[in-house]
Amino acid sequence: MKKVLLCLAVFAMSFTAIGQEKEEKVLRHKGFETNRLFDNWEVSVLGGVQSFYVLGGSDANFSDAFMPEIQFSVGKWVTPAFGARLAFQGFGINDGTDTNTFSNSSYHYLHTDVMVNLTNWICGYKSDRFYNAVLLGGFGWAASQLQNMTEAELENATDKWNDEFAATVGLSNRFRICDALSANLDLNGMIVKDDFRNVLPSQEGNKGINFELMAGVTYKFPERGFDVVDYTPYKRKISSLEQDLAASRKDVERGNNDNNNLKNQVEKERKAKEQAIAEAKRIKETFSLSTGQSLSIYFTIDCSKVTDRNMENIKFLAEAIKTSAKNRVFTITGYADEQTGSSEHNMELSKKRAEAVYNALIDLGVDSNKLKVEYKGDTEQPFTGRPYMNRVAVVR
Repeated sequence: MKKVLLCLAVFAMSFTAIGQEKEEKVLRHKGFETNRLFDNWEVSVLGGVQSFYVLGGSDANFSDAFMPEIQFSVGKWVTPAFGARLAFQGFGINDGTDTNTFSNSSYHYLHTDVMVNLTNWICGYKSDRFYNAVLLGGFGWAASQLQNMTEAELENATDKWNDEFAATVGLSNRFRICDALSANLDLNGMIVKDDFRNVLPSQEGNKGINFELMAGVTYKFPERGFDVVDYTPYKRKISSLEQDLAASRKDVERGNNDNNNLKNQVEKERKAKEQAIAEAKRIKETFSLSTGQSLSIYFTIDCSKVTDRNMENIKFLAEAIKTSAKNRVFTITGYADEQTGSSEHNMELSKKRAEAVYNALIDLGVDSNKLKVEYKGDTEQPFTGRPYMNRVAVVR
């Protein structure tokens, strides 16, 4: 029996090696979609011979102890490498001793097995591979009919069946015929107690293995095979998301810098407003129409709109101009900060600032003949070193 096992192992390894050499690209069993509920089901029908061997008992004569058996199973593959099946087998069983003393008994065995396709696992999945080695292992419940009794003892027995928990291990060699069919050559072992096949009392207490060699066919129901999972779209999406994340981080960093700059600008504007308010207060208290004195109207960055705060100063200025000498002409000069905007833009901005003050004075009833408008853009900076104060219209 050891020689038979060795030959089968060499046979399986040779076919696996051939399949691996012919396969140009090795695809591992990972990376395939787990199939749906009704995909990759199969049914197998096998028949063969078996012989019971007692571990630690008397030597068995396998040549004289072979008995027939059949097996029917239904299985499903979840991945190219892993599946499960429900199998039923039985027929006759014997004690494996010489033909003069052994007694025959029928048996049944229902078991569930895990199936591991070693070829797909090691060499990668290939739907048209000629040979696949499938490792089997599982548990179930086995029952044998009592035979080692006299007819009277058998009739008086309350339970005519010897049933117990059993384990199965084996190797299924599968040879592809077509997409739907494959030929099977299975070598299995059912592990039970030695009294399962009703041995003589002197042999009780040992374990036994029922060796099984079976051949048959497996039919695969459609849908068959496994689809490769295409991760390319997901990888592209992940890469795109990572790029977006990196860009977002840069945007956040730029936003933080802009926010800090804006805070600094707001602080400067706040100080400028405070200075404008202080100057307006000073003008109201001390302003006279003597030659050389001026009034400054400040604007926010890139803006030519007169604020409500500055309107108070302009109202005071309008009253002063109205009461001044008739021949006195006041010049409104617009300026822009040279650190902000282009020269062309600043020239236009300074013009709008001067005109805004001019229009405000006209609206307050000042005679247009007493007003003159000029604009310097950023060509002149009346307040050197203080760029935020150069966003101004000066009335002299």
